[in-house]
Amino acid sequence: MNLQRIFAGSAVAALIAAGSVMVATPAAAAPGFIALEGSDATTFHHDAGYSNQLFKYLKGGSAKKVLIYNPSGTFNIDGSTGFSNAYTTTLTGVTLSDYSALYLQTPGTCCSASLTALDGFGTSVNTFIASGGNLSIGNYRGGGYDGVVIGGAAAPAGVIEGVGALNGGVGGGPGCTDKETVTALGIAKGFSQPPVLSCWSHQGYDNTYWGALGYLDLIHADPAYTFRGGGNNGSSFLAIGGTLGSPGVPEPATWAMLVLGFGGVGALIRNRRRVAVAV
Repeated sequence: MNLQRIFAGSAVAALIAAGSVMVATPAAAAPGFIALEGSDATTFHHDAGYSNQLFKYLKGGSAKKVLIYNPSGTFNIDGSTGFSNAYTTTLTGVTLSDYSALYLQTPGTCCSASLTALDGFGTSVNTFIASGGNLSIGNYRGGGYDGVVIGGAAAPAGVIEGVGALNGGVGGGPGCTDKETVTALGIAKGFSQPPVLSCWSHQGYDNTYWGALGYLDLIHADPAYTFRGGGNNGSSFLAIGGTLGSPGVPEPATWAMLVLGFGGVGALIRNRRRVAVAV
């Protein structure tokens, strides 16, 4: 009887410990993701629905704030996102690991990202992503950003279309549009169909090119965007790397503790039932 109680007590302790491990470390050192947006809905249009979904996605369940970076001067968007965010005009002296994500905000509120904002910070940003931090660039328009964005430095003309014939655009299409569509992956990541804002998506990314690099389409672009070969396979929201915002999976050791814990609880219940029947 004493041995059974000791075993059951140890098992319950293991169950509690396993739960603590799962809560304390929801993701096991998975790299972060990079998200490329084609929208000004957060900074310019202040759309609360999409902005809140975006920042939930960027935080990935973390209690840490998102760091909003705009070297031209930041715009407070807490009211749109529903979160209390941190703001900075420089990354010099900033410890990125203090934040869940880095959001490169569109300068001047509209309509394309700075081409030099991350230059000189590539090492720290890449280290941040490798250790699980997420990066999002609003209205990304090409460029390597000191090696941060995979494939960006080599992006050929015509793989980004939209405002200002971006990246040497050779295709065509609207300068902005409301005819984008959330994909099944985007829905799985918590996004719903964006509202009509008269101009939600300012640019589209050619999935033929970006998909080959591993980027996934979360919000499909208006078919009116055409790319290098006249194709219409575009995206208004791309993501690559890490868990893409998915919740972490428990480690095998954690599962082992859970199995031991539940087994011990079951044994304790069975033992108490036998005692009750005997009495």
